[in-house]
Amino acid sequence: MIVFVSIAFMGYGQKKVAVWEVQRMSDNISVPRCILVRGAIEEAVDNTPGYNKYDRAMFDAIIAEHNFQLSGAVEDEDMKQAGKMAGVQYVIVPECAIEEGYFILNVRILDVESGKSSTVQETPQNTVPEIKSACTKMSKRLLSSSGGNSQTSTRSEGGNAAPQKQAENVITITVGNVNFDMVKVEAGSFVMGCTSEQGSDCWGSESPYHRVTITQDYYIGKFEVTQELYEAVMGVNPSNWKAFDRPVENVSWNDAQDFCAELSRITGRRFSLPTEAEWEYAARGGKKSTNAKYSGGSSVAAVAWYDGNSGSQTHPVGRLRPNELGVYDMSGNVCEWCQDWYGDYGSASQTDPMGSNSGYDRVLRGGCWGGNARICRVANRSFSSPGFRGSNSGFRVVLVP
Repeated sequence: MIVFVSIAFMGYGQKKVAVWEVQRMSDNISVPRCILVRGAIEEAVDNTPGYNKYDRAMFDAIIAEHNFQLSGAVEDEDMKQAGKMAGVQYVIVPECAIEEGYFILNVRILDVESGKSSTVQETPQNTVPEIKSACTKMSKRLLSSSGGNSQTSTRSEGGNAAPQKQAENVITITVGNVNFDMVKVEAGSFVMGCTSEQGSDCWGSESPYHRVTITQDYYIGKFEVTQELYEAVMGVNPSNWKAFDRPVENVSWNDAQDFCAELSRITGRRFSLPTEAEWEYAARGGKKSTNAKYSGGSSVAAVAWYDGNSGSQTHPVGRLRPNELGVYDMSGNVCEWCQDWYGDYGSASQTDPMGSNSGYDRVLRGGCWGGNARICRVANRSFSSPGFRGSNSGFRVVLVP
């Protein structure tokens, strides 16, 4: 057993920050790039007034001795435990992927005492100066806000159901002490189904592709409905992997309908599940679409928790790259219920389609933690009976202004 004695920051006025090993979110990240990222973040910590880095070798020995993860996704609880053992106040985890010559760099910081984590993201060019500059900027931003600016759900005291203006295309709504963000999707048209960027991965159910017009603006959940929000509305949490910032799962289509009805009652606004067309339009990025294969890019590991990186479980929302609208996890994490009955596509153009008039199964979209990359595509379609509950199924909501 290795025993460490932490000489704390007492008397020095400095907060200690430990930096975790770089987490590779795609297979093409090289060891030199991982060393570069970690070194740049540690240098940024030392150059930020009020902070200095915890000894790298000691921290690596702690996480190895206690069998914490050294690769793959690192959970907040692992970070918190390791941080307490090291006697530090913050733990930073860098997460990297490479897509089309650009680095996808997430830097996550956890406040060990409060357990709250925050994430920022940059996409520097894959050069040493660009990566070092991004690491410095992101680290200083997180440290200067002392763990603020979380991309996951945020809490507030009291509050009411009124929407609050956050950004031009985002509104924040409060239920009890839980805030959740809705992202505006402007009306427009798109080609739905097996389009060219989907390649040879299409299933027969995705054809024929056809033009769809959405005539009214709407808002869609920035994140999948979290366990925190579901419990605030429904008073229960049926999920298998319980954590306030993970998506709710083990919910049926019927359960999602009940949630939407209760949320609408509480807020006095009209919430529902997205139609299949609304879901795909938003997943593709709406009017800002770049015609990517997955929601947010062409690298599945950069945007989705799936069987190649999930560790066979869900993950906190908002940790990977968002799509063009700023919506997260529309590829992977949990499959998402849609309003429609499942049915075959037609080739004719449609306006505000509602799906089949009847059927046996409801539509599921988006791929999940246990599925492969093929089902994470924006055009992929799945289905199940309205009463089915599974640990791979959740949902997000839409709001009509």
